[in-house]
Amino acid sequence: MPPATLLLFLIATASAALAHLLWGRRWIQLPIFWMAALAGCLIAYALGLRAPLELPTPAGVPVLEVVLGAWILLIVASRLRV
Repeated sequence: MPPATLLLFLIATASAALAHLLWGRRWIQLPIFWMAALAGCLIAYALGLRAPLELPTPAGVPVLEVVLGAWILLIVASRLRV
């Protein structure tokens, strides 16, 4: 598995777990949060979003932008009634 893919999965999993800890009420929300976090990570990575800061990009993944993308979609997913 390429390092970028593994890093994206790890960021999505950590973000989804933290979001479920903060906003989750039922176990069914955990996979929904994980899919939302992964979608946010992939969208930010695929669009090549970059902040004007010179931050390190391990495995070519802009970590700050990917985490922000994940949390934007996690906030949207948390507001849905599931």
